[in-house]
Amino acid sequence: MGNQIDVVIQPVVLRFTLLDDEVVYFFAADTEAVLDEMELMMGINPEKDMLFDSNLGFLPVSTTVLIRGEKNILVDPGNTHTGFYGQLGIGLKRFGVTPGDIDLVVCTHCHHDHMGSAVSIPGVDIVLGEGEADFCEELYGTADTEARLSVMGRLIEVGRGEELELMPGVAAISTPGHTPGHISVVAENEDGERVIVAGDTVMTRGEYTDRTFSHWYTSGQLRELHSSLDRLQALQPDTVMPGHDRAFAPRGS
Repeated sequence: MGNQIDVVIQPVVLRFTLLDDEVVYFFAADTEAVLDEMELMMGINPEKDMLFDSNLGFLPVSTTVLIRGEKNILVDPGNTHTGFYGQLGIGLKRFGVTPGDIDLVVCTHCHHDHMGSAVSIPGVDIVLGEGEADFCEELYGTADTEARLSVMGRLIEVGRGEELELMPGVAAISTPGHTPGHISVVAENEDGERVIVAGDTVMTRGEYTDRTFSHWYTSGQLRELHSSLDRLQALQPDTVMPGHDRAFAPRGS
């Protein structure tokens, strides 16, 4: 018997900028426009401006996925505010699941929009790619990282270039590029179809189909992203769930 795979929270992306003393938010229905094209409209030049030193803010909600089989696995519990204000619990309730029913939390990577709400499910084992916790320390500091991980159960790491079975029909695989220890999840659903929860290896459908990766990536990241995407595409998935776009069927595209 296969697994049930459902999106708990659909992704959405907002950009914001500071206008005098007011924060102004921007939103577009097209994800590609929000991620890159809107920056040009805001006067951000990626060839001259540094991402974190420019007047550009990024407020994303990533795709949160629930996989039910022998275990209840939550992939990318999402941004801190979705857990703090209760949206994560409300989303799980639609499937008859509470945070207390979750057996395993998988974070494709340590960015806050994917991992922030892991602390809303304390005591549960957490799966990360090898080296991702170290990268988390580089981004947020040792104290913040240790505080977040101390709330969780065991830290289970997926070796670089390896895969780890999480339960029958579900595995986490190493897909570095977006971050050094990025992982994705491959699962077989109850219809025997292969579903990939890609995290930010595939932020949008365009990244999967056309490999139109963001202009903020370094050449080293791009090499790893292409290699990781080669690995995902070789699995010939029936459905891909990107980190910041709606699920799609690549064979029908």
